[in-house]
Amino acid sequence: MAFTTENRKIENIFQRAAIYSVPRYQRDYVWSEINWKELWIDLEFTLQNSNDIPWSHFLGTIVLNQTKNKDNGLDLYEIIDGQQRLMTIYLLLIAIYKNIKRSYNSNQNNKKDISNYIYESFLTSLTKDSNREILINNELYNNDLKEIIDAASQSRNIDKSNKLYCAFMYFDNNLKEQNYEYIDKLLNKLLSVNIVEIISGEDEEIYNIFEVLNARGQKLKQIELLKNHIMKYIQPRENEFIDQAKDKWRNIQNNIQHLNDPDLLIQHFAKCYIEKNADNQNSIYRLIKEEVKINDLNKFLEDLNSFSKIYQEISKPDTNDHIIKYFNIKRNQQIRALVCAILVLYKKEIIDQDIKDKALNEILNFFFIFNTTQQTSNRTDNIISNISYEVYNCTTNNRFKFIFSGFMHEIEKYINGKDYKSTFEFNNSFKYSNKDPSLKKNSRLVKYILERICLLNQIDSEINANNLTIEHLNSDDGSTENSSIWNLSLTTEYINSEVLKDKSIFEKVRILKEISDIKINQTLEKYIEDQTFNLTKRKEDMINIIFDEIFKFNPNIFNISKSDIQIYNKNRNIIISNNDTELLEQLELWGKKFEKVLESDPKLKNLHERWIEYKNNS
Repeated sequence: MAFTTENRKIENIFQRAAIYSVPRYQRDYVWSEINWKELWIDLEFTLQNSNDIPWSHFLGTIVLNQTKNKDNGLDLYEIIDGQQRLMTIYLLLIAIYKNIKRSYNSNQNNKKDISNYIYESFLTSLTKDSNREILINNELYNNDLKEIIDAASQSRNIDKSNKLYCAFMYFDNNLKEQNYEYIDKLLNKLLSVNIVEIISGEDEEIYNIFEVLNARGQKLKQIELLKNHIMKYIQPRENEFIDQAKDKWRNIQNNIQHLNDPDLLIQHFAKCYIEKNADNQNSIYRLIKEEVKINDLNKFLEDLNSFSKIYQEISKPDTNDHIIKYFNIKRNQQIRALVCAILVLYKKEIIDQDIKDKALNEILNFFFIFNTTQQTSNRTDNIISNISYEVYNCTTNNRFKFIFSGFMHEIEKYINGKDYKSTFEFNNSFKYSNKDPSLKKNSRLVKYILERICLLNQIDSEINANNLTIEHLNSDDGSTENSSIWNLSLTTEYINSEVLKDKSIFEKVRILKEISDIKINQTLEKYIEDQTFNLTKRKEDMINIIFDEIFKFNPNIFNISKSDIQIYNKNRNIIISNNDTELLEQLELWGKKFEKVLESDPKLKNLHERWIEYKNNS
């Protein structure tokens, strides 16, 4: 095949007597601060840790099509893939050129003005007529590049209308306060950046190469990219410490090996850990790189490891926790971030078990009603993300109660005024039949609800729906009425298949009263009236039990009203605006009692006086 693949350094690419041409059909330059920042942070890190790490930044792959030499004696390369990277490096080289000129002082020993060397070696190429042409030829940006180079040469500002203004200024602003030594070292580090260069002289072949690089193969998971990022940059760069980091990562992988999509872990962790939300799951890795500083990666890994242990508990399909079981049945994954955040606070002993259980139960109650009314979960996505971050970063019991109560009052609007009892009656999700495939798939949800109903009256023995089967009182004929949950009960496999079989509903009621250990099965005879089984009465009873006893939503679970929250938030904003950490600590410690405690405790007299002053001035 007529192409070459070589490992190059940036120095090799930009020092050629060549012009790199961007074809007209190529897209505009679209890299933004996220991309510039990623490159800059990587270069700075390798520069600062050059004594501890043996590698340099790797820029990826560029694909070039070598055409005939230009009449001016320069080689001509068409950029098939890599325009964004090469343009960014070129702009950074111009910024270095400008600032090396600024920082050079001819009166200092052991230094030389290398700005001309940069200009002649990396920014321009010399033609056979001894003229200089800029290294990158792009019809869309040639005038802009020339303006930037001219401005750099003359140490003057460039016009903001320049299409490359933001990109150039990002690097220029990072360099303008740096001294000569720093910029010189950065230049050397930049020139040592590695890149894989693929060159071919045959058009058809070069585009085949481009397709293979960009369209084939399995895309790396976000979590795999994150692992690479952490292992590359985590500090200190000592073998023992790096081995510990690898052990933590193995723990994380073991904790989530049951997940079909391991990226869910970092997606939900990021919702808790980072205030800024990613637009979609595929941008989580980039968000983490952008928001978590390299020096903080050690703590990030430690926190992710702890989070993964909790995530394992709430994502395993065989859990016995009735709250987690419901969300797994409904495949509601968006709630995991919030559930994990609450469990993190419990593990840290910021909240106790009673508070934890009440909070999780109210989340369950809300979503059961929300799902009953057949609303889609994307309506609450942003609210869940915001509350997850706030809860995860909460440090006191009272602060959690206010955050959670505010969340409860906010989501209440989605079920207020909804006639969910009537909706339940006609919602096919709560019907089960072996005769109808569309209803057969509801078995796990129906068993779950029946189990919760049975447990209300089950005092001296346990019930586990996993060991029970669904029994139709009136025989399963596939009809809507006989598939409804009020015609269903739970029994053991033996009673279902060997004893009840196809008996009449009256015989089934009698048998269940005699041999079933489930209390509600023993009381079914109360629905027999005038030789008929009153399904309407059982329907009313079951629906009332479901919504008035089992899944009863109470946004005031911590006795914090909307008015309480408004007062708390107002007080908190006043304190924060005055940057008073002592008062903020008291507010989060006492919550609703904050002002009364300040007023009545002599030890807090000074704080009380400050608080009165803040309030009067607000």
